[in-house]
Amino acid sequence: MTVNKLKVNIESIVNEAKTDYHDGDIVVMDNLKDIPVTPDMCQMEMLLIVYCAKGHANCRINESTYRLEEGNILLCLPHTFITNMNTSDDIELKILGLSNNALYRSMDMSKDFWNIILYASQNPLICLNNEKRILLNKFHDLLHFKLSNAHGMFHKEIMHSLFQCAFYELADALVSCNDNKRFSGVIRQGDLLFRRYIELLTESGGMERSVKAYAEKLCITPKYLSSLCKKVSGKTALNWIHQFTIDTIIKRLKYSNMTIKEISDSMNFPNISFFGKFVKSQTGMSPSEYRKRMCSTDSIKKHDETVPTKEQAE
Repeated sequence: MTVNKLKVNIESIVNEAKTDYHDGDIVVMDNLKDIPVTPDMCQMEMLLIVYCAKGHANCRINESTYRLEEGNILLCLPHTFITNMNTSDDIELKILGLSNNALYRSMDMSKDFWNIILYASQNPLICLNNEKRILLNKFHDLLHFKLSNAHGMFHKEIMHSLFQCAFYELADALVSCNDNKRFSGVIRQGDLLFRRYIELLTESGGMERSVKAYAEKLCITPKYLSSLCKKVSGKTALNWIHQFTIDTIIKRLKYSNMTIKEISDSMNFPNISFFGKFVKSQTGMSPSEYRKRMCSTDSIKKHDETVPTKEQAE
C-alpha cells in the first residue's frame, strides 16, 4: 500500500493557507486549520514553530507521540515526519515558519547551537516558563505590529532579524530547562562536516563555486560532500553554492551602486554573459531586470509612506 506523503514548505503553505505574512523565506500565521495536511503523513521541508495559546493538539513526530498544551511550543524541524494530527475544538495557535535556506543562512552554526538543534530534533516539545511566555508573546506582537506597518526599504531584513531573535530565545529556553551536559556528544560526524561546509560558504560568499574546492578543504570527495548535504539538508552541495552566490549578488544589486559588470567581476565570473545567465537561472530575470524591479518596489513603498491617508488629509 502506498502512503500519501505531503511535503510541507513555504510554497505549499502560501498556496493553500491564509497567511499574515510571507516573503519566500518566512511565514507568519495564527491558524493551523488551513495548513496543507494529509491523513497519512507530512514531511517538513522547513522549520515550523507552533505556540499553543489555548487548547491542545496531539501528533506523532517521527516515532514519538507528543501533546501540545497551552503555553508549550512544538519545534517541527526540517526532514521530520508528522502523522496523526488532531486538535481540540478551542485550539488557538501562533505559527512561525522559516525556509530551509533561511535557517541555514541566518543561524549561527557554532557547535553549541548545532548541538541544540540536533537535541531539539529528538525533543521537539518545549515547556515555557512564565517569563519566556511573556517574552515570546511580545516578539509575536512586535512581528504583527511590523506587519501592519510594512514600510521601509529594510522591512524584510527587519522581519528576518525579529524571527532570528525569537528563535534564539527558544534555543535559550531549551538549554535553560535542561542540563547543558545533555547537549554534549549529540553531534555526528556528518553534521560536523555539513556545518563546516556552511561556514566555508559563508566565508566565501559565493566567490568560490567549485564543489571540488570545498571537498578538498574538508578532506572528502565531491561525491561524498554532495550526498552528505542532500542527506542532512535536502539540497546538494552545488545547490548550496548557488544559493549563497545568488544571495550575495542580490544584495549587491539591491544595495550597491556597482554596475552589472562590476558585480560580475567582483564575483569572479568569467564574463558578463555567463553572469547574466546565472542570475536569470536563479531569479527568472536578468540582472538589470531584477535591479529595476527592486528599485520600482522601493519607490512604491516610499510613495505609500509619503502619501497621506484620508484621515490625515482631513
